[in-house]
Amino acid sequence: MTKEGKSKLKPKKAGAKKAAIQPLRVVYLVGAGATQSEVSFRGAKPVNVLMRDSGSLEGVATRILNRAGTDWKLATGEQSDIEKLISLLVGCGIDSFARKAEEMRQSYFDEIRFSLTEAKVIDDPKLATGLLELHCDEKLKKSVETLTGILTTNHDGLFQIASHKVYGKVNLGIPFKSSEFTCVVEDAVPPIIQLHGSFTWKFSVPIDVASLRKESIYSADTTWIPPAILKESKTYPFNKLSGIAYELLSKRCDVLRVIGASLTQNDWNVLALIFNAQRHRLSTGNDVFRIELIMSHKGGLEIKSNCSYLKEMFPIGALKEGNFEDFKLTPPPATPELSNKFAYWLKEKARYHRNQNQIGTLGRYMSQILGDTK
Repeated sequence: MTKEGKSKLKPKKAGAKKAAIQPLRVVYLVGAGATQSEVSFRGAKPVNVLMRDSGSLEGVATRILNRAGTDWKLATGEQSDIEKLISLLVGCGIDSFARKAEEMRQSYFDEIRFSLTEAKVIDDPKLATGLLELHCDEKLKKSVETLTGILTTNHDGLFQIASHKVYGKVNLGIPFKSSEFTCVVEDAVPPIIQLHGSFTWKFSVPIDVASLRKESIYSADTTWIPPAILKESKTYPFNKLSGIAYELLSKRCDVLRVIGASLTQNDWNVLALIFNAQRHRLSTGNDVFRIELIMSHKGGLEIKSNCSYLKEMFPIGALKEGNFEDFKLTPPPATPELSNKFAYWLKEKARYHRNQNQIGTLGRYMSQILGDTK
């Protein structure tokens, strides 16, 4: 933890007579970069699940445009913004364009499903499961930090699978029915708040939840907010999920860790959520929560600059619970370990707390991530 962060994260009082240090309340915000880290960590067939191109691998946006045909290749490569194009097609009022936008949404579903299948992470997300295992440790929960929730903008449902593996139950913040998962809404199982819904949710009351599979089929009844510039959350369940996320950040968060979320203008609803929660805390006389950016150091600095209205932001190179100094080098060392920011951070954090005797026995996935077991 940085010196600045320590000054802001004051221990909460355990009673009028004596102040005791309480564990920090931690929330994660998980974006597409975390899923890409899952893919890279498995070391299977090289797959890119990010919208943008990466080296020789075409991004999801480019692949969707290739499937759409030459008439729709308005901009290919790193500058492709499929969310803007879909928004334009939907908003123009022409039926054929609206149908093309729906085809692109289906292509997005197909590309993610196919990519996760190829990478062999569709039903076994090791990093997500390891992260939850780490936060299950009783010593860590009692003396250092406790996980109060996970927010995600992803549609893949990997964290609900991870929750099922670790807790045997899934808390989505709202009631649901499922033939695969046991629904629970209680603090013992941290909520997985999928802000934009999921490929695997079907609309009903309560929603019907499954897991994404190789053979999953796209449906117009899917309960999700598809790629678009503005992610509207005015209808159920998205309005309720947004409210839960706001209460989580404004009342039960001392540290927000952002893993692989770029926080661009297309994430305006998420930026507004974080901004409003921080301002609420200030208006009620509380310290704002710290924001740790687990992504490239350069990317973190860009977010800190572009989102200067958010407070207490720290890129990965400024973190102290582990060895992260190399990320501040220009350029950072080009090693496979440093290239996967999520996996590297998770290993360093576990090692740090183990060296400090702040964790007990690690779970199977976390032990594999650290290399303790095969």
